[in-house]
Amino acid sequence: MQLFIMMGILLQLMQNKKLTAKQLAEHFEVSVRSVYRYIDNLSACGVPVRTKSGRDGGISLINVFTLDNLFFTNNELNLLKDNLKAPYSPKTYALLQKINYLLTQNQN
Repeated sequence: MQLFIMMGILLQLMQNKKLTAKQLAEHFEVSVRSVYRYIDNLSACGVPVRTKSGRDGGISLINVFTLDNLFFTNNELNLLKDNLKAPYSPKTYALLQKINYLLTQNQN
């Protein structure tokens, strides 16, 4: 479960540029403290994460960070996406986010 939430947080940061820990906690239905643990784990894995406190603070990625599509073709990704049906669990939601991201990256 932790891996899926960490991947979801990473994808949210890639799409939204900057989010607060509270926003991420509400989105993934975890505590703010857990969000900071996930951020620490992402950082330990080499993901360039930056946190800034204060009024204009938040969590963001330092550099342009991309995930490469090494395993799936666009057709395979579309097939996977079409076969994932509601109701969405956090695991399914994180997987759908990853698939959508990979599909948009492959179009460029």
